[in-house]
Amino acid sequence: MSVIAVTVNSSTTSYNSCNTTSGDVRNEYVVQWNIAILTIIFSFATFGNCLVLFTLLRRRKHNALMHTFMIHLCLADLVVSFFQVLPQLIWDIIDRFQGPDILCKGVRYLQVVGMFASSYMIVAMTFDRHQAICRPMMTFKKGSARWNVPVCLAWIASGILSIPQIFIFARTEVHTGVYDCWASFVEPWGLKAYVTWITLMVFILPAMFIATCQVLIFREIHHSLYMGTERSPGSRRKGKLIGGRNGMPPVADSGVTSAMSKTVRMTLVIVLIYIVCWAPFFIAQLWNVWNPESAANNAAIRILMILASLNSCTNPWIYTIFSSSVSKDVQSILCWGCRVRKRKNSLPEDSCFTGSTTLPKESLY
Repeated sequence: MSVIAVTVNSSTTSYNSCNTTSGDVRNEYVVQWNIAILTIIFSFATFGNCLVLFTLLRRRKHNALMHTFMIHLCLADLVVSFFQVLPQLIWDIIDRFQGPDILCKGVRYLQVVGMFASSYMIVAMTFDRHQAICRPMMTFKKGSARWNVPVCLAWIASGILSIPQIFIFARTEVHTGVYDCWASFVEPWGLKAYVTWITLMVFILPAMFIATCQVLIFREIHHSLYMGTERSPGSRRKGKLIGGRNGMPPVADSGVTSAMSKTVRMTLVIVLIYIVCWAPFFIAQLWNVWNPESAANNAAIRILMILASLNSCTNPWIYTIFSSSVSKDVQSILCWGCRVRKRKNSLPEDSCFTGSTTLPKESLY
């Protein structure tokens, strides 16, 4: 059986046959632009997610349930930043993978873990909003748990579904004396099955599940706002306030609070940006493997990969915009340096006062 060697840089698939040298030709102009853009994306993604993650962890005793999802979404985006964007940046600089076989397998594994985790964490957030709005009584009965089941399932599924990467990729001699971290697929169906499976599990199925949950959520909100909360005879008796638990205020078992609506809007924005960023990339990947005669070139794939990586930059700032408490903490952290410099500059001016009658009256209180 003939085997085609494929190199996948940060989930960007470049198809190079072993008996050709076209894969060795690099457009240095495009590479330089890639390096500059990837450096900016890596810096912003790392800074933004670390900042929001630090803010949420610092106030974790006061965190709401949605904060837990955002903590893990920040962690997933950091995995994307360090194991997708950063490896692509390094490989654009050095051209070839430098490292042992175990490092090759580990990086490839964590690349897909980041993709799965980022997608499945959004699925978990959407499912949680669906449960809170469409099944509030069930959510109330569960109360608070030490472990968040949807978050744990998202990480476990990401780790398990990424295991094939360990067996697909290896440090391979692509030319005489030239090694790279490549994958080998059985021709002609291996590569098509791989790209289709990744697209299905990372993008299509999560998108379908999220869309279903969002439709059910908006239908429930529509009924709650415009058609009342009665569903069947005798339901008026059920539509009463439920006493809060763990210090939470009482809520109506069929109503939708403004806080719920706000988190739904935030989740919807995160989902839409995720789809806008990743859809062109996955469409181009499928087009490449299923219609190779008119497939997009490698430069176009790299541009779409960069667009997809922007998703990891946007998530923390979306949450900051929608969460007033987090935004205040982030602003205080960002302005802390300004306050320190301002305080230092004011010290010489204050030191000239002797504490006699020159002090203003307000400073005594």
